[in-house]
Amino acid sequence: MSIFTVPGKDIIKVTDLDYINDTPDVNWKVHILRLDFQNPDDDKMQWVLEKFSYTNRFVVDLSNIKYYNLYLKRTNLKYYVINTNDRWKGLVSFYKRNNKVLLDTTKLNTHERSFVFDVCLSDILFNTEVVLVYRIDYENNSEIFDKWRGNCIIHDENYVI
Repeated sequence: MSIFTVPGKDIIKVTDLDYINDTPDVNWKVHILRLDFQNPDDDKMQWVLEKFSYTNRFVVDLSNIKYYNLYLKRTNLKYYVINTNDRWKGLVSFYKRNNKVLLDTTKLNTHERSFVFDVCLSDILFNTEVVLVYRIDYENNSEIFDKWRGNCIIHDENYVI
């Protein structure tokens, strides 16, 4: 059975502004932390690891993957690469290049969405630990998601990951 991750509570985004303002203050374990720094560095990462000391799973995009890979490899913490509209060239190449992915199906083009949900959802989920979907896509494919043991994030229009 899928584990549901709630945007804004179980998964949150941390930006440069959060670092500058030393926010947010959380009193709970954040399941997955999206690192969205324009220019990540060791000071920011140290701040993240102190501020979110119970968090051990992170999400990064391809723009700073080299830095995050080098830094997080030293810490034994797990990270996922998320697909974005502007930083990757197609679903197949995205999976080939990255071992651990968070597939954001809300960022897929029409053909890719059709391929994922109409043709190969079970295969995609077999190779994915975390997926972000619109509620309607979850409801239309609930029998497949119910058999999957990964993390399912239902898209929340009020909270962008």
